[in-house]
Formats: sequence, C-alpha cells, structure tokens
Amino acid sequence: MKKVLITLPNSIAGTLILKGYKQGFKSNGCFVLEKDLRELQTDDIKRFKPDIIFGYDYGFLFGDNKELTQYILENKANYELVHYFADEPEGKYAVVDKPYLYEEFKKIGAVSYMWDRDFVDKLPKCSYLPLAVNYKAYRPQEAKHYDISFVGRPLTEKRQKILAALIRTFKDKLNIFCYEKHFLQSLDDMRDKQFLNEKELDIYKSAYRGFLKTEQELANVYFNTTVNINITLQGKSGMNYRVFEVLASRGFLLTDAMEDVERNFIVSKELEVYKNVDDLLDKTSFYLKNPQIAQKIAIIGFADVTKSHSYTARARKILDNLKSE
Repeated sequence: MKKVLITLPNSIAGTLILKGYKQGFKSNGCFVLEKDLRELQTDDIKRFKPDIIFGYDYGFLFGDNKELTQYILENKANYELVHYFADEPEGKYAVVDKPYLYEEFKKIGAVSYMWDRDFVDKLPKCSYLPLAVNYKAYRPQEAKHYDISFVGRPLTEKRQKILAALIRTFKDKLNIFCYEKHFLQSLDDMRDKQFLNEKELDIYKSAYRGFLKTEQELANVYFNTTVNINITLQGKSGMNYRVFEVLASRGFLLTDAMEDVERNFIVSKELEVYKNVDDLLDKTSFYLKNPQIAQKIAIIGFADVTKSHSYTARARKILDNLKSE
C-alpha cells in the first residue's frame, strides 16, 4: 500500500484540486495523510514515512519553513516528489511574487503533471494530465432558475468584453457569481473602458448574485442554469476547472473552443463551444430557445465526466506511471 502525503497549498483552487486527489489516491488503495503546508513539520514526514509527497504548483518551495524545505530536498531519495500544475509554470498565479521558483523547481528532480499540454516541455519529467472532478461532491437540487450564469472573476479585458456583450444582448438574463470586491472592480473597469453605457451599467450591477462558497452551492447554480458560460483565462489549449464542475453538476456548458476540449469531449453532444463573441451570442440565443436540447447535452456530459474524468482515474494514471519508471 502506497503512502501519500498531500500538501495543501494556500490557494482555494489548489486546495480543491488536491482534496480531489486525496479521494482519488484513497480510492486506489493508498494510505493518505493530508496536511496544510502552513502546518506541516518535518516530524510529520518522519512519522508518516511517505512514498509520495504530492503538491500543487511549486508546493513546499513556497513555504516560509526553510527547515522543512531543506529536509524534503535532502531526503528526496526516500520518496517521490510529485507536483500537479493547474497554472502556467512561469505565470503570476504559479510563481506569485517568487519568479525564481521556476528555475529552482527544474533542479529538484520532481515528477510533474500539467493541465495544459502546451506547457509540458517547460519542465523536466513532466506529463500532460487534464484536470478532473470529484463528481460526488456536486449533488444539485432543484432551486431558483437562471437563464445565463457566469461563475468566476469578471476581470481582464477578455472576460469583460464578453460579459458586456451578454448584457447588451440579453439584458437581465445574465447572472454573475464571484467575490464582491472582484465584481466592484469589474464595474469600475466597465465604466472606465466604456464597455457599457450608464443604462447598461445599471443592468450589469443587478446581475451580481454573490459568491458561491461550496460545491453544493455551485452545483445548484450550474444545474438550474439553462446556459453556463465559461471564459478561460490561463493556458493555450487546456481546460480550466469550470469545465469539469459544470458537467459534474449535470449542467449545460458553453465554453471557449480550447483544443483539449475537443480532445476530451464530443462537442455539441457532451458540451458546446464558441469560437468568438458572435458565435457565443448566437449559441446562447439558440439554447435559451431550446432548453430541452441543452438538458440532453448536459446529461450525456455528466455521464462522460463520471466515467473518464474522476480523480480516481487521474490518481491511477499517476500511480501506474510511477510504477513503470
């Protein structure tokens, strides 16, 4: 039985992903210990004696506990260091304020997995492995109905132009779920960049629905929305976590056309994609008028996610790869 130490990062998305892997490794018969990196001590590693230390992005290299970092590196012959990257390895979300970590990580000999295949060659001993989802955590219930929903930070020009187009075309049918501070910032951006006029800004203000804290709350929104919009920010070909969350919630997804979407899903059968803003507006209009078609696609998408994109399947892939090395 493999012993896996899961090191949780100071990141909401990273913690969610690694908790999913915790379930995935346990489903594959591993004994798993989960520790927050801010609380992990060298004695925890000495007592547990892991076969694998599993981290997110640059993991333990981020910590302020230099003794812990030094111990992990000095004893790396005793376990496999495995890191999952769901951010661009040289991007601000991965390195934050420590850009030197990119070069430092390449020297430690860790095995890494990348959510976007276009960044695999950026790190040694790196393989492509798309994101996954613990579909059992997303159990929707019948709740308030929404026509169009967007969940995520309404920031960056790319997202704001699309959200502005949705407001102009569909008015009060759009619903936005995010942190309040991010919405208020987007409101200022929309005004400063003149993406919306004052009348449209009033409609945009009324689109805010608050922040969704749990998988249950997310599932309820995704399931009860006719068209869930996804706008990818990071990566070149990869799918973000939203793709898997929506499908796991039995929701209908309209996402931007990334190459890995078409490699992993059947477009127009398990989900739908858009290639530009006009395409997005046309397809949103179509599915709002034909919700029964959207519902059928959502059901098939859910079936595929449960079969092919679980954390159990992803963890098994990692274990098989380590065994064959």
